[in-house]
Amino acid sequence: MPSEKIRRYRRELEDLKSRYQALAETASDVIIQVSQDLRIVYANSQVHGIFKTTPKKIVGRSFAALFPPGEFRRVEDRIRSYFLLSLAERKKRGISNHMELLGETAGNEILPLEISFGVSVSTNQGRIMPCIIRDISERKKTERKLRYLAYHDKLTDLGNRDLFHIYLNEYLNETLRYGERKGALLFLDLDGFKKVNDSLGHHVGDSILVECTHRLHNCLRESDQIFRVENLEMERRKEGVFRFGGDEFVILLPHLHDPREAAVVALKIINDIRRPYSIRENPDLPYISLGVSIGIAIIPDDGSDISLLISNADIAMYRAKERGNTYRFFTPEMNREVTRRLHLEEGLRAAICASQLTLYFQPIHRNGDGIVGFEALVRWVHPGEGLVLPGDFITLAEETGIIVPLGAMVLLKACHMLSHLQRHGCSNMYLSVNISPRQFDDPFFESKVAEALDKYKVDPRGLKLEMTEGVFIRNPVDASLRINDLKTRFPGLTFMIDDFGTGFSSFSYLSKLPVDVIKIDQTFISGLDQEHNRKIVKGIINLVKSLDLDVVAEGVQNLEHVEYLEKHGCYQHQGYYYYKPMTADELLHVLWEQNHHDGEGGCSGWKGTEKENRKRRPKNGSGRSATAAYEGATGTYQGD
Repeated sequence: MPSEKIRRYRRELEDLKSRYQALAETASDVIIQVSQDLRIVYANSQVHGIFKTTPKKIVGRSFAALFPPGEFRRVEDRIRSYFLLSLAERKKRGISNHMELLGETAGNEILPLEISFGVSVSTNQGRIMPCIIRDISERKKTERKLRYLAYHDKLTDLGNRDLFHIYLNEYLNETLRYGERKGALLFLDLDGFKKVNDSLGHHVGDSILVECTHRLHNCLRESDQIFRVENLEMERRKEGVFRFGGDEFVILLPHLHDPREAAVVALKIINDIRRPYSIRENPDLPYISLGVSIGIAIIPDDGSDISLLISNADIAMYRAKERGNTYRFFTPEMNREVTRRLHLEEGLRAAICASQLTLYFQPIHRNGDGIVGFEALVRWVHPGEGLVLPGDFITLAEETGIIVPLGAMVLLKACHMLSHLQRHGCSNMYLSVNISPRQFDDPFFESKVAEALDKYKVDPRGLKLEMTEGVFIRNPVDASLRINDLKTRFPGLTFMIDDFGTGFSSFSYLSKLPVDVIKIDQTFISGLDQEHNRKIVKGIINLVKSLDLDVVAEGVQNLEHVEYLEKHGCYQHQGYYYYKPMTADELLHVLWEQNHHDGEGGCSGWKGTEKENRKRRPKNGSGRSATAAYEGATGTYQGD
């Protein structure tokens, strides 16, 4: 009877084994069973699909035969531990049931695998553990592709900022470890690219960027592409060039014997980049020329961490940008200048918020009429720096965009002053306010002009807006439309072209613009002792008169300037020969003197009886301000 039970158990066991094998054969993955001595005791037919062999050939062989020797030794102890641990124990110890490792086929082909380990069971042959093996080659390809896309610029196929940080961090660690290595970081920005991109379209800009990439690669040595991130499993590529975005590139030169080698590379890049570009998509388009500005930071001299190196190379690039199409090495002086610049930028923002900037006014004089108008000029006294020259902070404001709120504040203050003068009889005088290109491009510019005029009830006929030729040259049609819209909304508002003659002056564009006044740049006036400047000034005056426009000469410094200008028909002058820029109080004093001593001008609100005039007139040495002198007569100007 016992023998009958044994036979029954054996039949059931064989039945279970047959079912297991039948089920295993239907699976798409390789299923094997491994004994505790790491020998294969069972394999389904799917082993042919992955390992290019048959179950009969691998059953009885070592499990290690399915893997490269080094790869199996790396994980052998972990595989043995699976025989001793249940699923709960594995989870408790933080041991995954899966692992990825390389397999080896019968034809010695290497491929990535994922193995899942089941729970071992006790048999009469010892403990047996089932394993499921999958070929993950396609998954790895997808992962590599996604990883590549994450770390590379789509347009140029260059490494992006994230990949650059990985490479540079690895390089810096090696530099600090070995100590004697030197390298260089080159920060590049294309000169004139934005103009091409905006005027010809992004498709043209993209073509140029792709061509720039090819040229950059050709400028670099093989040693400049030595970094390769192993754990990303990417093909070896030229990764020494990285695109930061827009038209900015970064180049890492990892092996330098002398920092001057970086200058050699930079010069080669400059010469290659400035060669004309032909656009394949548009054969009718003429050749396009660009430049490149390069900032160079030496590693580790100019920094041993990523952010500092990038910052210093960027600083040097902006210094190169001042001249264009050149390179500059970073120096500590540049850093001090940038620190001061940041300090000024923060101070300027604070000064605007606190309304700490003030206006000065430089009168514009006409022979026989006296002062007919004046230009509003902003001045800033920094708490720590003292008087900051307009050339310093106006340029800073323009570059940072602060010029937009600064310009709006100046317009408000100027209209406040103009309102005061118009209320007290100076209705025939005008005030001119400078408008920067960025300010004019502001979509809310028109509403800000309206706000200033409406707030102080200013007659628009007394306001002139000054803009340089650059505002009109970039887009003359759009500029003309915007100016005409403003003139229609505010009848009497006039526009002046400032610094005329220093830009792209031409009769063609001037005749089409709805401007009213031309201001001759002071560089021509100060140089009237030279024949060619006299010819230029005479030509400008004749051009302006032929268009029936008014003309003002800036920078008039002596009587010879006055005589030459009046001889040729320019009667409005601005400069130190007449007046320097002055405060509101000083201007009111000058206007009072003009009306009550010379009898010129038209501020009738300040005219009164001689007794009243004597009361109003400032006394020499009295210390009384001009504003105080008018108190009780025409009202006091309450400045901002």
